[in-house]
Amino acid sequence: MHPGKSIAVALILTGMLCTAQSALASESGSFSMVSSWTRDYTTMERPGRAVTIGTLNGTTTILESSGNPFAANTHSLSTCLVYAKKSDSEYSLEAHCTVTDASNDKLYMGGGRSEGNTDAGGGGTGRWKFLGGTGKYSGVEGGCEYQVDYLENDWLTNTAKHCEWHRP
Repeated sequence: MHPGKSIAVALILTGMLCTAQSALASESGSFSMVSSWTRDYTTMERPGRAVTIGTLNGTTTILESSGNPFAANTHSLSTCLVYAKKSDSEYSLEAHCTVTDASNDKLYMGGGRSEGNTDAGGGGTGRWKFLGGTGKYSGVEGGCEYQVDYLENDWLTNTAKHCEWHRP
């Protein structure tokens, strides 16, 4: 093969490889969100421990974003199931949430924390994990730290900044 043709073939193959790698690269980004929920919890007390279960219903708003599928200034409905255990020496809370946007696409999230409480005036810091979803959220993974604050009259807010996501 002529040396000029060898270089041309090498350049073409390199270009094709770079294009293929770009097409196969994962999508990723970041966003911040705030949720506002009403809670419906039931707590059973026992000597030295308590178990709480219940639901959260409300809205989630994307405050800022690097881009789709999490668009800034969009609002979604969100529902969560919550399970918490508290003893004299330990606390653990799990939340399993579905966030449904205006297009009816759903984002599935799991959250947990091992500090704080669920009392008005209380709350704590935990971590969200993104578990995929439907439509534009299909395959989305990632997570972030959150801060939850329990308010009077069974209201609470959950703020999560610097959430990182990717789609393999």
